[in-house]
Amino acid sequence: MDQLRIEYLLKQFSKGELSTEEQEELDQLLTGSQREQFEEQVARLIAEQEANAAIYKGEMQDDASFAKIMAADKPAKVINVSFFTRHRKWIGAAAVLFVCSLTGAYFMLRHQPLQHHSAGVSQQLPEKEPGRNTAILTLDDNSTVELASNGDRIIGTQGQSQVAITNGKLTYHQQNDNTAAIAYNRITTPRGGEFNITLSDGTKLWLNAASMIRFPTTFTGAKREVELEGEAFFEVAEDKQHPFEVKIRNKTIQVLGTQFNVMGYDDELVTITTLVKGSVRILSPGQPARTLVPGQHAVINNQTSDILVEDADIDEETAWKNGRTYFNGADIKQIMRQVSRWYNVDVQYVGEVNKLRFTCTVSRTDKLSKLLQLLEMTGTVRFTMEGNTIIVHY
Repeated sequence: MDQLRIEYLLKQFSKGELSTEEQEELDQLLTGSQREQFEEQVARLIAEQEANAAIYKGEMQDDASFAKIMAADKPAKVINVSFFTRHRKWIGAAAVLFVCSLTGAYFMLRHQPLQHHSAGVSQQLPEKEPGRNTAILTLDDNSTVELASNGDRIIGTQGQSQVAITNGKLTYHQQNDNTAAIAYNRITTPRGGEFNITLSDGTKLWLNAASMIRFPTTFTGAKREVELEGEAFFEVAEDKQHPFEVKIRNKTIQVLGTQFNVMGYDDELVTITTLVKGSVRILSPGQPARTLVPGQHAVINNQTSDILVEDADIDEETAWKNGRTYFNGADIKQIMRQVSRWYNVDVQYVGEVNKLRFTCTVSRTDKLSKLLQLLEMTGTVRFTMEGNTIIVHY
């Protein structure tokens, strides 16, 4: 088996640039008779790129999960998140091999083959098309306009701004009319929808599936304020005289000019603000204000309003905006909540939900079956579908 060819295929996979022929070649390596040899060579590549097995062992023994694995009579159904974080360069590509199963280090140190449970894999995986650019614009008079990515057109005048679709994006152009009343618009994406918007001040935002943002069509007064439900990524136009604020539930994110992601769905236990560039200030009832620096996120407990500031996995938390679905040590319910929103499906669970965690990545343009295939490869979970409901079996 050509090691250089494997390295090339993994790099193409990690960049999402596999051709159809290359994807078929990689799929054959993953599922065919040479799979065990393939896994061994990937493990060798990881070792060569990052460190030798002794270094891996030293790092892994610092983790409680590694101790549990080594003490087990058989491979434990866990994934070591810190290992994947430290070696993301290669694991990002090789996740398709080790996703939701044993860590690469455990595989190398124990010198045992990965156990496969092909009998538990569904014969036919649930299929669903991915989401697309679509949203509903609610104008100031409560009339609605369906938004799509195709075709350029002028929607009309709202307050002091002209509203238009340009290159598949909704844009607000401020007009020289200070006599018009302030107007508010609302954009709502359904499950399986997303949309790009440029506000009148030049701020750009990406609205994720099952989300809503409400804003004035022209900003006036001392600050620029918008209201968010769900998830959005912001590139705020700098204006030191008029700070930008995002209101989500009873929380406030204050910025001057920066790039950040806000995730605060109603079905999530926390609201997470992730800072990519600049600086933001987080306000939560009953808590002291917290300021983030790039590379950090603020995790707010939606019940207690407590704020935890820590280093963030920027790649994971902004992957959706860059056209990827990426999980790094996520549990099955976290994954299926995202699946529900992006593929517009309902989810049910059969069996006891365990604490197994998954690391994998696919393109947001991929059909649902590709993501589910990666998860089923672990032999620990399988999926069936009834109507528009995915059944998760343990």
